[in-house]
Amino acid sequence: MTSAAEMRASRRGQGGFTLLEVLAAFVVFVLVFGTVLETLSLAGRNARRSAEISEAALWAQSKLDAVGLEEELSTGSESGRFDDRYSYRLEITEWFPPVSAEAAAAGGQPAVAVDMFRVELVVYWSDGSRERSRRFVTVRSKLKDGNV
Repeated sequence: MTSAAEMRASRRGQGGFTLLEVLAAFVVFVLVFGTVLETLSLAGRNARRSAEISEAALWAQSKLDAVGLEEELSTGSESGRFDDRYSYRLEITEWFPPVSAEAAAAGGQPAVAVDMFRVELVVYWSDGSRERSRRFVTVRSKLKDGNV
């Protein structure tokens, strides 16, 4: 059997947390919680930015798919709006494929039956505090006049 004095002595050794230990645990909790919140906030911003870029790419694809189909392909530029948030600038210029060393030695550009055009589309949108943009470039061709 244990005496009452031994029980009181063992209870004193089993005391609770000190104020310093509680404060240290609270500081660690606040730091970890703050880091988790910052990580979640960053993940949310990245997801939103990714969705905006995806939407801009979809708008660009629809516009580029129509180039040369709705109107005859020719040099020039235009700008406009897709919706309240997204706008664009489209520029079409003539494009000549690079000449290989062999072709250059033989007299320059080979004769081709198509005209080539460089199509550049820049999509713009506002991201709250600043304007963002993405550039899309492709090459299109059309038969030269008189060729079937």
